[in-house]
Amino acid sequence: MYRLLIADDEEIIVNGLYDIFSNLENLELDVYKAYSGEEAIQWLGRTRIDIALTDINMPEIDGLQLLDEIKKRWSWCRVIFLTGHSEFNYAYKAIQYSNVRYILKTEGYDKIIKTVESVVQELKDENQTNEMIQNAKDQINLAQDLFCQKYFYALLNSDHSLKINTEEFERLFIHLKADEPVMLVLGEILTLPRSIDFWEKNQIMYSIKQLIVRYFSMHVDSLAVPLKDDKIAVFVQPRKTQPFSDHEDGSMSVFLKGTLEIVQSACREKLNAPVNFALAERPCGWKQIAEKYVSLMDLLSHHISHDVETILDERDFRKQRQNVVPALDVKSDHAAAELQGLLYRKDLSDLYHSIETGEEQDYFDSLKKWLVPLGEIQDKNDGIALEAYQTIITFFFSCMNRSQLASQFSEFYNINKLQDSESYGTWKEAASHLLELFHKLFDLQKEEQCKRTNEIIAFVQQYIESHLSEDLSLTSLSEKTYLNSSYLSRLYHQTTGHKLSSFIENARIKRAKELLENPYEKIYEIARKVGYDTAASFTRLFKKAEGMSPQEYRDTFHSAKRHES
Repeated sequence: MYRLLIADDEEIIVNGLYDIFSNLENLELDVYKAYSGEEAIQWLGRTRIDIALTDINMPEIDGLQLLDEIKKRWSWCRVIFLTGHSEFNYAYKAIQYSNVRYILKTEGYDKIIKTVESVVQELKDENQTNEMIQNAKDQINLAQDLFCQKYFYALLNSDHSLKINTEEFERLFIHLKADEPVMLVLGEILTLPRSIDFWEKNQIMYSIKQLIVRYFSMHVDSLAVPLKDDKIAVFVQPRKTQPFSDHEDGSMSVFLKGTLEIVQSACREKLNAPVNFALAERPCGWKQIAEKYVSLMDLLSHHISHDVETILDERDFRKQRQNVVPALDVKSDHAAAELQGLLYRKDLSDLYHSIETGEEQDYFDSLKKWLVPLGEIQDKNDGIALEAYQTIITFFFSCMNRSQLASQFSEFYNINKLQDSESYGTWKEAASHLLELFHKLFDLQKEEQCKRTNEIIAFVQQYIESHLSEDLSLTSLSEKTYLNSSYLSRLYHQTTGHKLSSFIENARIKRAKELLENPYEKIYEIARKVGYDTAASFTRLFKKAEGMSPQEYRDTFHSAKRHES
């Protein structure tokens, strides 16, 4: 919906144009009127204006001064000057601005309507092929690193919506092969000086990234991506010309470890930033990268000293666990591994997003990624299951408090006991109860949203019916509800199935019919009481709605009343 401001110091012209454009259903305009340049500027400060239809010669603040204000506040606004003046100096100054048109009043309403229709279409076309989109495409090279970082961060966090193919890699300027295996290396800065600031920290991370790529470039293709928590992921592929083997003692692993030692030395001596590295046992497919990432995160957590950097080889560590330190043997249970991956990522953004937007299917799909493996854990004393339970229940409390639903929830559950997993005999029972809790939470949220929406709709309708003679523009109503005007318009239409303007018009006609039943009320007085500026406008719109004029309706009503008596 576009917003049209009509400004003229001649009241009859403003009201006439207002009636015309308010009832042009093909344009869907939100129309505002101003009887002076000062009043028009007030509207510019209250709401966005897309089209201004204004007289050029007004007292005090004329159309050209208004044009200056429009361009300062809403630069894209189209201005149509409507005037009786055809002097060259007015037209010449007006056409110095872009998006300005000039129409003589003598050209008639048809010309004005066609011009506004043309401007609306122009705005629609511009929105579809917005110049900013093209500018963004022209500058996309400047954002390559950011796009690349976001892509690989999503890849490491099992974002199944990602496309992993040659075309996508080319679009993102990823100089690796999407159809070949990749070796993952994960680095972590151990310590940084306490005095370091944000800029210096990012400089160090960028320097580490450049060091890795520089040394690796001798024999392999690589891409280094900074992550949160002072970590960096490195994706490595051998070149066809290099004689690396995939065997256990393959020279690629030897090359990587040897090169990482050089990187570690440079980071320690030049950057004062000791770095640990974890090296995957072998290359894997791109779709297995998220699983490998979790494995290397686990590997980094098992380094012995926080003061001395090391290189942890997944192959060596696996052998150590099997043969040297059996007490540290990890769980082979697939469910525990799934949960551990989720816990390492600590990424609940999908759940937060789906519960806030009401996307029920996505919400429960994301939730089951946690609850299904939790329910499969057999050992009630399993530490991973306990951590997962606490993570999920903390998320539950966060959602409940955000939505201010604690009091409603306490009617159904003792929320003080939810933190205690001991009340469940098995993790399967706990997972089942958690799913029940989240179903209830989702239902209560929908009820609350529906309740708030209905309260807003009821308030708007009651306000309209009580203030028919006042300003009932979308901007005015949005100020009363503290909602964005476009959002209010969409919310009303989505909830009721009708346009807000239709409710206003029907409320005015309904009240007018009630007033017309009193034979002593003047029609022009009734017109003003229900919000029409002139009796002519009232008569025309009443006849359109009821099929008869106000006077004919009055006569029919009293005739029927006499007939009944």
